[in-house]
Amino acid sequence: MQNAVLALYGIIVRPGTTLCRISDNPGMYLVPSVVVFATTTVALAVLFPSDYAGYPMNDITWDGTIYALIINSVLGMLPIMGIFWVGRRWGGNRSFRRAFPALVYCLVPSILGVLAVTAAESLYSLAVPDIVLSDGLILTSGDGIPFSLFQFAIGFLFIGWTLLLQAKAIRILNGFGYARSAVVLVLAILIMYAGNMFHGFVTAVISEFVLNL
Repeated sequence: MQNAVLALYGIIVRPGTTLCRISDNPGMYLVPSVVVFATTTVALAVLFPSDYAGYPMNDITWDGTIYALIINSVLGMLPIMGIFWVGRRWGGNRSFRRAFPALVYCLVPSILGVLAVTAAESLYSLAVPDIVLSDGLILTSGDGIPFSLFQFAIGFLFIGWTLLLQAKAIRILNGFGYARSAVVLVLAILIMYAGNMFHGFVTAVISEFVLNL
């Protein structure tokens, strides 16, 4: 467990060495990686619950949290499964037990990104007061374009960091070069995008069915 906790720090400061250690000792990091994945999924579901159509809700509810928990678990597994499947089909690593811990630890920057955006939003709301318009509507501090651009910049930074780690993990797990690893990552992203499109289609059908009841 101590090594697993240290790996969370190592993936930030020494990603290459840490990913090699994780991929070479998957049994040691398998259970902690499941805990990291589950904790992340639950945290996102609590912070960003969803309605029956998959849209974020402002109020935390049990049904919204459970729905977000299920969706986040499925969508979170898509890139991991995509990377593993494409790499395997291309003659790389054939053990999902070896791939899962390394790829989950690559999500650490994404977790930090969510925390950073949430903290920035809280600090911004404290520093910038809400504006009451003449018609009585309230414009909250987080609705402004400058803050939205700031959120986008933070998100883009941490997503880019995550993608770089995943490309490095693909090289280590499969023994591929930079070009092939980049192609595997792109194909995995396309698989994730297709999964999101399918989710959007399903939620649109459900929304139409509920509205017509």
